[in-house]
Amino acid sequence: MLNTPKAGWLLPVLAFCSFLVGFDAIATVPLLPSISASTDMPLASGGLLYAGYAVAYALAAPCMGSLSDRWSRKGILLIGIVMFGASTALVGMGRTFAELMLFRVLTGIGAGMMEPVVYAIAGDAYAYDRRGRAMGIITAALISSSVLGVPLAGAIADFASWSWAFWIIASLAVIALAGAAAVIPNGAPYHGSPGFVAHIRLAFRDPSVFWSLLGSFLYFGALQGMFALAGVFYFTHYGLGSGETGLLLMAAGASSVAGSLLGGKWADRTRKQRVIAIAGVLSGLSVFALSLFIGILWVSVLLHIVWAALYAAGQSAFTALVSELDPRSRGTVLSLNSSAMYIGASALSALASALLGTGAFWPIGLMCGAANVLAAVIAAAAIRERGLAGH
Repeated sequence: MLNTPKAGWLLPVLAFCSFLVGFDAIATVPLLPSISASTDMPLASGGLLYAGYAVAYALAAPCMGSLSDRWSRKGILLIGIVMFGASTALVGMGRTFAELMLFRVLTGIGAGMMEPVVYAIAGDAYAYDRRGRAMGIITAALISSSVLGVPLAGAIADFASWSWAFWIIASLAVIALAGAAAVIPNGAPYHGSPGFVAHIRLAFRDPSVFWSLLGSFLYFGALQGMFALAGVFYFTHYGLGSGETGLLLMAAGASSVAGSLLGGKWADRTRKQRVIAIAGVLSGLSVFALSLFIGILWVSVLLHIVWAALYAAGQSAFTALVSELDPRSRGTVLSLNSSAMYIGASALSALASALLGTGAFWPIGLMCGAANVLAAVIAAAAIRERGLAGH
């Protein structure tokens, strides 16, 4: 771990940056009706704002992660925060669908420069046997945006306007910029790191890196496949409205925050692979059970909260595990995994929507549960844990 007077501020600053990325990513969810009412954006096209953001993130992250390995983690993060904040402010000024799409794409690029580098900086700063806790705190900050971000964005829109929600996020980005500039050390972590093409080849030459990409694709996709349809699930089977479902999702988000923090600590006390295997399998069983045991609301809520906590515990351990696969290319490996996560979320969400056409939720639960379990098997059997003593 870093041993400087500013080291104690490093983790809070990284966690705050992660929170902003998560807050901005989901801010459009409660604001779509207001945005549609004051612009020429059709309400049905609102989902494209997130899709454009996610695609831009997935494409930008590997390039920026590789550049952070060769140039400067701090430099890439600071540029990313500036781009993220400026683009978010411009979203608040957008008045046409074309403008909104352009600014959301630019915001996604900024976020793709920020989030993987945040994890890479944590990987550089914290020893492997203490990294699970650090990754757990950063991941908890990202997840906490679902607890605070959705109701906060909605409240801001009701009190002022939807534009102010984005302007406030942009203002918070200025604080993040100042904090990052002050506490993050200068310099490239590994001088002479290979170029971008060589880094990409690494994903296909190093079995552990390659399998980690598939594991990330499946693990995050398993979450989003069911989460994206949670509102439909609770409305269809229990008649819950958006407000009631929102409160339920806030409770699940709080459970995820706790799971992330506890999972990170657990991962530091044992093998990261063991935590992923246990949490992944139990998470898979929980989400499948959620899709089966319908008709009793408290049972569904309990299963949802347990699923959220178990998933987050495994996610913290997975990020810590991936961060040590290749220290010289840490930024590239983590950014590739971030891209795999977003691609997996898009793919499995689309497949879940198609499966919803069957009229039942159990095929969706089965798909997500199987993806969770398969990701756990990959982490336990196909990825070499390289941060252990003797490796």
